[in-house]
Amino acid sequence: MATRQLWGCLLVLLPFFAHINAAAQTVNQDLSTIIGELWKLDVNRFTPGTDYKISLQGRAGYIPKGSKVAVDHASSPLFSYVNENKLKSITTYTCFMKLLDNYERSTGVAEKVTTDEIAENNAFLDAILDTAVMKRAHQYLIKKGKSKSDLRQFKNQLYYMWFRLYHRDRTGGEDSSGFEHVFVGETQSGRDIMGLHNWIQFYLQEKQNLLDYKGYKATKNDLVMSNTSTVN
Repeated sequence: MATRQLWGCLLVLLPFFAHINAAAQTVNQDLSTIIGELWKLDVNRFTPGTDYKISLQGRAGYIPKGSKVAVDHASSPLFSYVNENKLKSITTYTCFMKLLDNYERSTGVAEKVTTDEIAENNAFLDAILDTAVMKRAHQYLIKKGKSKSDLRQFKNQLYYMWFRLYHRDRTGGEDSSGFEHVFVGETQSGRDIMGLHNWIQFYLQEKQNLLDYKGYKATKNDLVMSNTSTVN
């Protein structure tokens, strides 16, 4: 599982290439190379089987949108172990977790951003920008002409991409942001979950019994060696 700063880097890099033909071999190779570099630089990532363990259990069935009924193919939580001492000892993680309660989960409910929340956003950006991962990502984007060399301008660029509010539900005020959708998750009509592409939030929600893991989702090309395993 990649740490917050590596996943954050992917969110930084990919939008800059949104208008490039994704099938272009040179672009794919270029992105593959830099992502490989970032992965190696990410010294804070959690090691499967050591820092965390998961139990995949059964494969989840299809759930129609809006349905309140789901067959449970997993009697136990997804996470059977997470090294919380490590989670709470790394600055990027602790700054990240402070942001998870800053949002209205339901779409259509306008966000009200406080001065404390703005300070937490900035503290998180300062923490990740101090890592080797984000420093290398910044260098790469400068080389590609996608970011300025000035660190303050780069931070402002990240803030705009992640924390700028916008309308997801047109019936209300500005109710969403890139950060909220990807890292926190949102609910539509109080039922359907959108986003939540984030293992830390998943783990914390599961730990508080606010989320019930029903099983894994896989495609025909996925190779699952066993129902109980650790994955990266």
